Amino acid sequence: MKIKSFSTIFGLLFSIIGIIVGIWIAYTSTNKDYNYFYIYSGISGFITAKLIAKYLIEKKRRFNHTNYIIAAIATGLISHWLCWYIITLELNFRYWILGEHFFSQPIDPLLGIFGVFVFCLWSWIFVGWATILGGILSIYTTKWIYEKNKSTMHNNI
Repeated sequence: MKIKSFSTIFGLLFSIIGIIVGIWIAYTSTNKDYNYFYIYSGISGFITAKLIAKYLIEKKRRFNHTNYIIAAIATGLISHWLCWYIITLELNFRYWILGEHFFSQPIDPLLGIFGVFVFCLWSWIFVGWATILGGILSIYTTKWIYEKNKSTMHNNI
């Protein structure tokens, strides 16, 4: 199976970075609430990488080093926000729909749009470097796979 979309390849590769970082967080955390953190970090990594690459690189057909670096850094940073926001949505679902009660009521999803930045600051400090480096590794691996796949398809015609 050949994946033709640059943004899909980048999303899949960066989601692996999110899963690895999420597993590390789950493993090193003493709080059981982080046991499934890798799921949120993997999903947010895929969504962020896919959308940024699609709209910054693919749609504009700007396959160059400047856009690769911008996309990698933006993905590495924005994925933190999306990860914490997905967790906020999940906590609200569990609280309001499933009736689970926690120590306190979760932050409102609308306020959470800005409120999760507090969590982002901490995650950027501790693992932001890893997600940015992972973004750079992912995007240049994507470039290599995409170009190799493109040349293979061209040779088969």
